[in-house]
Amino acid sequence: MKTEKIINKTSSRCINITASKVDSLRINNNLENTVRVYDNGAIGIEGVLGNADFDVMTKNATAKLQQGIPYPETHDKPNTISIDTTKHIFDDKEFIPQISKLMDRLSAENPDFLFSNKVLLNSTEKTYENSDGSALSYKGNQLDFGIVIKYKGSANIMDEFYSCESDRYDEDEICRDIKFQCDAFLKQCPHISEDEVTIIGSFEPLQYVLSHFVADLYFNKASLLDGKLGEKLFNEKLNIVVDRSPERQLNIPFFDTEGVINDNYLNYLVKDGVFAKLITCKKSAAQYNTQNIGAAGAAYDGVPMASGGGLDVMTTAQNLSELVKGKAVYLSNTGGGDMTTSGEISIPAIVAYLYEDGKLIGKLPEFTVTGSIFDILGKNFIGIAERGLFEFGKRKYMVYKAKLVNKA
Repeated sequence: MKTEKIINKTSSRCINITASKVDSLRINNNLENTVRVYDNGAIGIEGVLGNADFDVMTKNATAKLQQGIPYPETHDKPNTISIDTTKHIFDDKEFIPQISKLMDRLSAENPDFLFSNKVLLNSTEKTYENSDGSALSYKGNQLDFGIVIKYKGSANIMDEFYSCESDRYDEDEICRDIKFQCDAFLKQCPHISEDEVTIIGSFEPLQYVLSHFVADLYFNKASLLDGKLGEKLFNEKLNIVVDRSPERQLNIPFFDTEGVINDNYLNYLVKDGVFAKLITCKKSAAQYNTQNIGAAGAAYDGVPMASGGGLDVMTTAQNLSELVKGKAVYLSNTGGGDMTTSGEISIPAIVAYLYEDGKLIGKLPEFTVTGSIFDILGKNFIGIAERGLFEFGKRKYMVYKAKLVNKA
């Protein structure tokens, strides 16, 4: 028999913004407790919100083994690791005044726009213990900006969006970023004549294909990548990873929900273009006799399953200027896309800009980005940069070539 105990404490201080003014502060503190018991190929789970009696929880979880929910009992080398990545971002009394000051400055510097939505200060404390002797502990925090930008002359609810996360605060950098975005929005550009262009975006193409890396989908022959494990399917510069490094990630525990810690906190799904591994948890890894990549997730009262926690793409350049020469299209906001069963994707561009030499020249009419996922991540993949447009926050830019259709 094996027993696991997980305690997850999260705290969120959320400032709501309406018409460029702070209008409220909401504070949420959550405590989730989980006990899992494994025996004879089955799992029993007890989850409790708030303060909990773990002796009672263990007793209840043991009784639930009779439900016969299948899950393998695995035993790992015990680890005792405690990591605290918490940074000082704001004193409690500074949060509202600083964001109020930011909103006043944004309004003054961008008089044609209104700002709304949320700024959040989030923190996590998570511990994992098991009867094998492991005791893992993580603490971290982050600042999240999700600012809706509305042009005053527009009938839309929103026209642009500024989003980023960081473990620090810099008013000057944020104001520079948003003014840079607003100024570009006010300049209208005609469509560029080329049908195939260089695209700068986030990880939009990957969101359609990553589910096809899940082991359950793959081994049931429902994956676009069926039968291709171990093959070089993508550009040699592409490396898709599960990365839970405390130095490289924000507010993400270095272990997954099953207490798995990867070497150097890193595991490769795609390595140098080769489709190397599948997204698994302990159950699917054992079921299909494949490697567990340390990407399991679970609700506090749920069975562990393969998840996308910590998924990332490794950078190939420090700055966009190393990847993009001349003109390109920057996708600022997209939505409503899809991928066919053969891997053809479509990404409607809600807001996009003409980019040249590190600057956003102006806003482009609407269009849709299309292409084969194997081309976009293969011969047409250019790279991943960390810097180049916005100064504040943690972000990456994916650069590739694709076609534009449905030009407005």
